[in-house]
Amino acid sequence: MPTAIGEPPTIRLAPWAWAAMAFVFLAVGLEVLGGQYSNSQVSGAEWLVPLAWPQAARVVWWLAVAGAAAAFRHAERRAGIRRHPLLIAASVVPFVVFAVGIAAGASFSTWH
Repeated sequence: MPTAIGEPPTIRLAPWAWAAMAFVFLAVGLEVLGGQYSNSQVSGAEWLVPLAWPQAARVVWWLAVAGAAAAFRHAERRAGIRRHPLLIAASVVPFVVFAVGIAAGASFSTWH
């Protein structure tokens, strides 16, 4: 749709792009919550917090989060929003590193 002269074009991202972004924020939020309550005596919904999941499930989870972050960046590109490759890497690679750390049993892979 054409815009008036001097009016910036409206960027429309696909609904799946917004869902991918929400998934990344949800994953980080759940991990932070899991870290806050990891040493708590209060029993909660441990099955909901990735920190309590088996190692293999956590690796798959964080690889899915990396995939969602990459999908969002891809949606931005398709919408005409160009990002520097280093910014794209900086928003995707940490999730992959986190998944590899969990797979290797690294101490940085837990928040408590």
